[in-house]
Amino acid sequence: MKSKILPALLLFLALISVCRSASAAPVTMVREYTYRAGDADSKLSCRAIALEQVKRLLLEELGTYLVSQTEIQNSTLTKDEIVTYSAGAVVTVVIEERWNGVEYYMKAKLTADSEEVAKSVAALHEDKEKAAELSQLRAQADSSLKEIDRLKKELAEAKAQGYQDNAIQQEYGRAVAGLTAKDYLEQGIHARKAGDLSRAIDAFGKAVAAAPNWPRPYVTRGAAYLLTGDPQSAVQDLEQALQLAPADLVAVSLHGVALLKVGRKGEGVSELSRVAAASPKDASVTTNIGGILIKNNLASEAVSFLTKAINLRPNDQGRAYYLRAQAFNLLGRKDKAMSDLRQAAQHGNQKAQELLR
Repeated sequence: MKSKILPALLLFLALISVCRSASAAPVTMVREYTYRAGDADSKLSCRAIALEQVKRLLLEELGTYLVSQTEIQNSTLTKDEIVTYSAGAVVTVVIEERWNGVEYYMKAKLTADSEEVAKSVAALHEDKEKAAELSQLRAQADSSLKEIDRLKKELAEAKAQGYQDNAIQQEYGRAVAGLTAKDYLEQGIHARKAGDLSRAIDAFGKAVAAAPNWPRPYVTRGAAYLLTGDPQSAVQDLEQALQLAPADLVAVSLHGVALLKVGRKGEGVSELSRVAAASPKDASVTTNIGGILIKNNLASEAVSFLTKAINLRPNDQGRAYYLRAQAFNLLGRKDKAMSDLRQAAQHGNQKAQELLR
């Protein structure tokens, strides 16, 4: 009896293994798009528009598949969010394209492990900065496509009336440049995710060249420069971004960090204070700034920010106490550091608990 049960059990487990591996196998999706050129279009503008549209078709299909096939269906993510964040998790590959002077045809594909993409989408949803980055790219593309459609109609009307409107043509070129820049930004984001910061900076630079009046490429390249240990280049890019968008808090915060790195401490703290002032009730922002200041050997300033965070009673109050303990330790105030370490442990901070064992 036992000898018959064991082989049957092993066969059952083997079948489960096969089913699991089959369900986790990558899926490939292929879509086509044909764009008919307008009066202001060139081969390059047609390609940029066709590429954006075929990407949208693929991501929409992938989003539908993820909702139906993975645990993401039980999450709080909306379909639009899933489609938006999927752009940061998968790469679209062009497999065929043709231009006959009138129409631009493109066929593209994406290949994805649905479970891995679902995990990446969920992680991106939790990472507010990266989620905002992808959302802004999607919004920029939406705006560019609407502009292209509007301007295309205006140019056709102008032609029908027997004149050529150069101002509208220039606007059309800028709208198409926004799509081109978005594509380069996505390439850079994928390179950054893969750890290839040199390739990421190159792609972000192409985005800057394509749309020099759009702040986002400067912000993303500035952040990449910080990661490569080139804060001076980061300062230059982020200052350019802030000239274009003075209220962009991501740019302000990165600019503050870059200023600290190049030794302009007072200006850096001032920029980070602007970020904190913009979110006066968000203890996590103030806590993060405290951590940044500690890493840049500004312990006294860190204590000030972290005390504010603690007084706001954040959900993660243990982290604020733990960081303030570090700041007090750097200042040589060992009694204060130990008191905060105990408070951090009481609030569930694991690092503090381990240090006190």
